[in-house]
Amino acid sequence: MSEPMGNSGNSQLFTPAVRGDSPDAIPRLAELDGSTLAEQIGGLPTSRWPWGTPREVRIQLLASHPEPHCTFEIGVRARDGWHRLIGKAYATDHHYVYQVMERLRYAGLGPEDEFSTPRAIAYLPSLRLLLQEKVEGTSAKDIFKLGDDRPCRSAADRCGRWLGRFQTLAPTSGRTSGIARFLTSAERKCRLLSEADRAWMVRTEQLLERLKAAAPFLDPGLACAGHGDFCEHQIILTEGRTVVFDWDLHDIAHPARDVAKFIVSLERLAMNGLGSVRALDTAAEVFLGAYLGSGGHPEVPAALPFYKAVFWLKGRTTAIRTKAVGWREQAEIMFSESLRNIANGLP
Repeated sequence: MSEPMGNSGNSQLFTPAVRGDSPDAIPRLAELDGSTLAEQIGGLPTSRWPWGTPREVRIQLLASHPEPHCTFEIGVRARDGWHRLIGKAYATDHHYVYQVMERLRYAGLGPEDEFSTPRAIAYLPSLRLLLQEKVEGTSAKDIFKLGDDRPCRSAADRCGRWLGRFQTLAPTSGRTSGIARFLTSAERKCRLLSEADRAWMVRTEQLLERLKAAAPFLDPGLACAGHGDFCEHQIILTEGRTVVFDWDLHDIAHPARDVAKFIVSLERLAMNGLGSVRALDTAAEVFLGAYLGSGGHPEVPAALPFYKAVFWLKGRTTAIRTKAVGWREQAEIMFSESLRNIANGLP
């Protein structure tokens, strides 16, 4: 139970301006009606919603995404007071996300566990809306972006232990993200870089050769459950819980994939906010050690150079294609870090 969100009347809809270049579906997704939602929540079984008929619903749009989906904070007043939820409305059916969260709960990664996921309350098919608990705590990103050594070490340790336990316990389901997919992604980005500046052609060819040379040394049969976007902004730390949310990209992948994603995300955060790509290297080392000590696969360190090299090539596509201000400097850092990683990792 928690306090309501701001000042509003019964079942109000709050929708900030949606960007003009957003997909057509986003304005429709943002129009979540409070009365309809109250009726649907009231119809849930008591195992899902034990607090009785909603007396008031307040909705605030938090973000819209190009996938597309919209994220809301939802306040529901019931007989015992206010309950705060997070809702995700999708353009297409996403019932599988609810199913993934339920499977993780039964596997030992539920809201009652130290290493956990948010409580999935319901998926409402008619609204294509996923309802889950709003976890109150500190975002791991807010800790890492300050760069303080002790808090960063503690957060990195908890994140690493969560991932090690997840890969040990979680059942596999969903699509498989294999090595070929990452090579194809790297080829597209290298082609884009070469087209943006022909002077990079030889270097991009060398990088692709090194990636292709390293790929055969990765065990294609080594796979486990994957988060798909495991990084600091998907993790909330509370007293007694480390909670990972956003399960839209859940898949099956090499265990090094999620480890590399987290480390590269830390390096980018350090580069953009702390003045150096290397500023959070100690935190990354603590994360990797905690992961390996909590059931993480022992072959992951050998595979990290490949996956880190690929992840450093991701992003900034629009800036490079349109040659936005600073695109060359951003592309140079991406390319240099990718090359550095794969050069260090060749057998």
